[in-house]
Amino acid sequence: MKFVETLRAFRSGAVCRKQALAQIPPHLGDAGTDAIAMLAELDEEHARAAFPKALHAAIARKILDWLGVARAGEMRAAAPPFKDSDRSVTVVFRSPDADTASEPVAVRPAADQTTAVAVGSVLQHRFKLVGHIGEGGMSRVYKAVDLRKVEGRLSDPYVAIKLLTVPIDDYKHSIAVLQSEAQKLQSLAHPHIVRVIDCDRDGQTVFMTMEYLDGEPLKRKFLVPQFAGLARDEALRIVAAIASALQFAHGLGIVHGDLKPGNVIITAKGEVKVIDFGIARMMAPKTPPAARQSGEAVPHWDSLTGLTPSYASPQMLEHQAPDPRDDIYALACIAYEALTGRHPFGREAANVARERGLQPMHAPALSRRQLKALAHGLEFDRDARTASAVEFIGELRGAQPLRAKGWIAAAGVLLAMLVAGMYWLRGAALRTPAAARHAPQAATQQAPLLTPGKVFRDCPTCPLMTVLPPGHFEQGAADEDAHATAFERPRHAVALAYSFGMGVNEITKGEFKEFIDATGRAMDGCETYDGAWRRNAGSSWNEVGYPQTPLHPVSCVSWQDAQAYVQWLSSKTGHRYRLPSASEWEYAAQGDGGADCGQANIADATAVERFPGWRTEACSDGYVYTAPVGSFAANRFGLHDMLGNVFEWTEDCWQDDYAQAPGDGAAQLQGDCRQREMRGGSWFTQPAYARSTYRNRFADDFRSSSVGFRIVRDLKP
Repeated sequence: MKFVETLRAFRSGAVCRKQALAQIPPHLGDAGTDAIAMLAELDEEHARAAFPKALHAAIARKILDWLGVARAGEMRAAAPPFKDSDRSVTVVFRSPDADTASEPVAVRPAADQTTAVAVGSVLQHRFKLVGHIGEGGMSRVYKAVDLRKVEGRLSDPYVAIKLLTVPIDDYKHSIAVLQSEAQKLQSLAHPHIVRVIDCDRDGQTVFMTMEYLDGEPLKRKFLVPQFAGLARDEALRIVAAIASALQFAHGLGIVHGDLKPGNVIITAKGEVKVIDFGIARMMAPKTPPAARQSGEAVPHWDSLTGLTPSYASPQMLEHQAPDPRDDIYALACIAYEALTGRHPFGREAANVARERGLQPMHAPALSRRQLKALAHGLEFDRDARTASAVEFIGELRGAQPLRAKGWIAAAGVLLAMLVAGMYWLRGAALRTPAAARHAPQAATQQAPLLTPGKVFRDCPTCPLMTVLPPGHFEQGAADEDAHATAFERPRHAVALAYSFGMGVNEITKGEFKEFIDATGRAMDGCETYDGAWRRNAGSSWNEVGYPQTPLHPVSCVSWQDAQAYVQWLSSKTGHRYRLPSASEWEYAAQGDGGADCGQANIADATAVERFPGWRTEACSDGYVYTAPVGSFAANRFGLHDMLGNVFEWTEDCWQDDYAQAPGDGAAQLQGDCRQREMRGGSWFTQPAYARSTYRNRFADDFRSSSVGFRIVRDLKP
């Protein structure tokens, strides 16, 4: 019987509960089974007519077990990760004349441990590899299911996993570098750049998680037999999208370094996405200092750069420091091939073409001005080459005369160039001295239209915000729960007549670090937990007593520290940032109700394994301490982690009730202002208290590894 038929047979009484459950394993064992689709079908049938709660949970658990949630440890035992002491890792050497990184000359040690990770493996008890996408000289890419998203019933649980396949000698240092570079790549929030989520490790398996794209590389279009170029408009559309991505990245000081048709994805919807910004250089290891000093024989590390010779500039092939103009050379190669169907130098490496005196030849598909633009981008001398991506696309587009019917499109191109130029200027501002960079910005440019639901950020490294609409609600309307406290029960009507921007996530450790680097604020001393809460003078936001990455929420931050951060960010951007009022916070969290392990990072069975005796529910969210922001599903406003993870400071002074609370959403500034209200619960919070109405308070200088913050941006004129 098909899965849906089994569900409907139970509902009709044709099969009993035991028979229905017995049918699940055979369905999962069928060839071509899509367990994700089965979960969706289960939820659809449950929504149509609810199953008994226990049966629904039992069926879902069987499917999740099959996917690997409960069997992660078993799968990892069958396919063990690398051990720190194991150096038998595949070493892949690039052939100097190989066209792409998928054509390596491989030298494999006798014991190739990378084969231990394959389709079916589960990394970090979370990412199940379900398909092999491709392989390069330094990495292997898989399609993976994020099991945590599956548990949260999110509609798109897929991610791409890029697995590093070269050896790492200075392991701890290399991981630190990878994390730092991953944080930089996370700032590339652009419609034509694939989103990098995080860099992580499982044992000695190093991997990067990225947005999964359903599409094919541009290279595949170029490899069609007798390829003679794309249609002109399509070619220019693709090249313009790549140029826009490059201009944005260059403005942030990030050079791609290995741009080629294989690193441009055309999605099923026709979107253009550039992948692997800076990853080739980031992953290229260097000769270990100890080996250099001892004279020990080591592999030729320079061959592991990941460059593709036919698209790399002479300067990249000569190992000079990367420059945005190196990406322009690669872009010009791609543009020439997209328009004509052939490589400008017959796939010769740039340094070989330079020695042979080759020049890009005219082709019928090119106008004279287009050929001139391409030749400018293909200059072997970096100083003579087109200076920027926006300049390149402007010269290439200049080949099209402004006809009467096309003036609107041309104006749009010019506008896109201006916007890209603004991104470049923003990036240039980030590279200026700190004192100048953090001076208030003059509000001379027109602000974007920030309407409810709009997601925005005020600078490339600013926190991501979303606009919340006006609304009204009853603050303190208690859950029907025996744990509701007296000061939660009184109802207090609040009417917010204004929109405001709220952080999509809690402020992350990476975002907070930028503030620390700019201000040098001293923040030593924090309450940390290791079976009991203790004041630890050596702890700080950067050392909270448990592992964190730049994507984890910052903690060990007092109310005073949070105030210093919002003042700095306001000065930096020219916009008024602040902490939310308790009313605004509860409005943003209303409807979240209570939380269980599938909805928030709270005290759970995972924590009990580390700290026996905790009072928790019998469920597991996979985290003892904090989780990376966004690990759990967003609420109806698109906000993550309103409940759990870390407590969040509000602007309000502490009052035991709402008797003097403003009715317009403003902060309550009467009462004990030496103590400030906090909301949301944390990784330490028992499930009964992880509710939108639960309140707590501490002194404004209190720091704890369970306390962080989220910010608001005023949108009032």
